[in-house]
Amino acid sequence: MQAVKSDRPTAPVKTTNKFIFVAIILVILLVVGIYINNAYRVLQPASLPQGTVTISQGVLEEKYGLRVNLVAVTAAGGMVDVRLKMLDGEKAKNLLQDKKNFPTLSVVDSKVTLKASEDTGSQEIKFENNGGLYLLFPNNGNAVKPGSKVVLVFGDIQLEPVVAK
Repeated sequence: MQAVKSDRPTAPVKTTNKFIFVAIILVILLVVGIYINNAYRVLQPASLPQGTVTISQGVLEEKYGLRVNLVAVTAAGGMVDVRLKMLDGEKAKNLLQDKKNFPTLSVVDSKVTLKASEDTGSQEIKFENNGGLYLLFPNNGNAVKPGSKVVLVFGDIQLEPVVAK
């Protein structure tokens, strides 16, 4: 027998490489889309509830038994460390026992609000006189820098601006 010549290739063209290439492009676009969506949500202006009352640090100490000891950028700029001292455990309990009053951090210049993780918010707080409450907020988008003015918000109460270290 003689071999017959043909214009068709002997092996079929592998289209799997094309499908893999398209799949990789789609995955990259999906990851970029998720990243852009998260960045957009982080940079949305913070809107405080209507009727939010601004108080001074003195009022926070007298009425709610809390003192802000520290607001500082830490972990190479990735976290904001907030330390509160409980001067009067009962007064602090009246404010913080309601989960909606768990502190959030609002950045004055950019209007970004930072929230502590759900794990931090669900921890049991020991309301002891001269005790401490230590909170770490993820510094999304590096919104807080040393020297930034931030506001601690407890539900519908906001503290006057504090300068982050």
